[in-house]
Amino acid sequence: MNTPLFALPGLRVLLADAGQRRSPVIRLELIRLRCQLVDVIDLVAQPDALPVALERLAPELLLIDCEQPTPELLAQLGESLQRQPRPVLLFAEQMTAEQMRAALDAGISTLQLAGLPPQRLGALLQLALARFEHDQTLQRDLRQTQTQLAERKLVERARGILMREQGLDEEAAFQRLRQLAMDGGQTMAAVAMRLIDADQLLRPR
Repeated sequence: MNTPLFALPGLRVLLADAGQRRSPVIRLELIRLRCQLVDVIDLVAQPDALPVALERLAPELLLIDCEQPTPELLAQLGESLQRQPRPVLLFAEQMTAEQMRAALDAGISTLQLAGLPPQRLGALLQLALARFEHDQTLQRDLRQTQTQLAERKLVERARGILMREQGLDEEAAFQRLRQLAMDGGQTMAAVAMRLIDADQLLRPR
C-alpha cells in the first residue's frame, strides 16, 4: 500500500461555501479524513468575509465550493494569496476557459469541475497540496535564477571597471574581485556593487 505524500490528519481546512450547500457532506468527509475544519464561510451571506477569515484563521488549505467563481471572488483570492500563499482546492459545477485561466492566475492549486465526489476528496486534497508545493518550488528556483543572473551582471560590470581603471585583463580583474570579496568576508556581487557605486560617484558628470 502506497503511503500518501502529504499527511491529511490534522490538516487545517477552511471551507468557503458559495451557495452549493454541500458543506455538511464535505464536513463529514473531512472528519473521516481526520482533517481539522477551522470554519465554514457562507460567501452568499458574507461575500467579503473570505480575506478576513484567511488572515484570522490561517488555514493550511482553502476549499471553495461554488457554481462558478465570480470575478470578485477570484480578485479577493488573488490579493490574499499574494500576501500569504497557500493551497486552494476549488469545486465548481461549470467554468469557462477564461474562468479557468483566471482561477489559475489567482493562485488556485487544483480545479475540480462537475460536482464533488466525496470519496475522491482525500485524493484531491493531496493533489492540491502537491501542486502547491511544486509551484512554490518552481517560484523559488525562478527567483534564485534571477538573483544569480543579476549578480553575474554586476560582477561583469565591476570586472570591466577594473580592466579599464587598472589595466587588468579579464582573468586578473576577476581574481582581484574574488580576493576583495574574500578579504572583506563578502560576496563578489556585494563587492561589485560597491565598486560600481564608487565608479559612478567618481566619474565626471
